[in-house]
Amino acid sequence: MIWRRSEQEESGDYQIRIARPSDAKGIIHCMQSVMDERIYLVSEYYLWSERGEQERIRSPEDLTLVCEQDGTIIGVLTLQRGMYKKNRHTAQLGIAIMNGHRHKGLGSRMIVNAIDWARTRDIQKINLEVFSSNTGAIETYRKNGFEVEGIRKRQFLVDGNYVDDVLMSTWIG
Repeated sequence: MIWRRSEQEESGDYQIRIARPSDAKGIIHCMQSVMDERIYLVSEYYLWSERGEQERIRSPEDLTLVCEQDGTIIGVLTLQRGMYKKNRHTAQLGIAIMNGHRHKGLGSRMIVNAIDWARTRDIQKINLEVFSSNTGAIETYRKNGFEVEGIRKRQFLVDGNYVDDVLMSTWIG
């Protein structure tokens, strides 16, 4: 376990930890729940099978953190290292937290732990993409040292509205 919020603090008993292969089904459920909202993530359907998710979790090159409450996975963070020699110093961050559990500092705690993990793996730069309409996430990323590197204008069409793709990164090396 990386972090646990006791019941005496704010609301809920949350813990953040490194994912285990046995978490695959819960991770898929969490991710699909966020995808079903259709306003935060590009994909609308989680494409990994349970077995594929288990294999991804086992990769020593990547990190998957889960946040759980009472044994239910309610948040997932992935950090996937660049797969080529030319980008092995970078990693791509993705995060999803289920509705009803946002705005409690869980995303920030997961990001801090991911940055710490990346430092121990000689990863020097972490990148991410976020919809411009997701202002809460953008603010969380900024508070954790991420800066806007670029914007792909009108990259996505979400609920009939064009949304920019905001490219953010932080140097940790």
